[in-house]
Amino acid sequence: MKGKSSAQKWYDAPWFRNFVGKHILGAYVDFGMRTAKVEFHPPDYMARVEADHPVLFVIWHANMVAIGYPVPDYDRTRALVSPHADGRMGAAAISRWGKVIYGTGATEKQREGTRGVAGSLEVLKALESGLSVLMTADVPPIRGRKVSRGVIRLARLSGRPIVPVAIASSNRTIISKIWDEMQVNHPFSRVAVVGAEHIRVDDSISDEDAQALLKERLDEVYARALKITEKPQRR
Repeated sequence: MKGKSSAQKWYDAPWFRNFVGKHILGAYVDFGMRTAKVEFHPPDYMARVEADHPVLFVIWHANMVAIGYPVPDYDRTRALVSPHADGRMGAAAISRWGKVIYGTGATEKQREGTRGVAGSLEVLKALESGLSVLMTADVPPIRGRKVSRGVIRLARLSGRPIVPVAIASSNRTIISKIWDEMQVNHPFSRVAVVGAEHIRVDDSISDEDAQALLKERLDEVYARALKITEKPQRR
């Protein structure tokens, strides 16, 4: 038992997570981004984002390792990531090209150390200062792709528009056994970034309706991104 406990502590050590995140995961993602042929749908996706800057980029967690693609300017964007071990490993990967804010929503499975309030305040402060923020719609580790009310509240409080966006790669692996069915994009791929019409959460829409609308648009753009990059079947 003692040896097992020591091994677990070693695996969870911050230095190890940081090394793996930055030099293995981050290097792989960075190489994939450098060798990808990226196309945007609609073609004026970037222009629309710039016109509404700063914005809340919102993706499904399945796209978490592809967060660099929909962002036009890393220096003017922050990524909201979980402060837990896996999130910090992801943050180390992101550090190769961008900066992060730590925070996530609380769930029945995850209540301690979420930095939910502190993270939300940092997001609002970033948006107010002119920085866009990228975040996931769903809260880990719950299956089913349900939109967190926290995303809607941040959009309402900040007054900034939500950009529902999805990414898919022609060379990909979808890990269906994990809660988010993560999509891993491989190097030398054709990558589609698909954005939906921006959503403004104001007095004309309730939180519940905004959640439903965001889910509808995220499901739609994710399915479209997968379809666009689907390889023709050999006969």
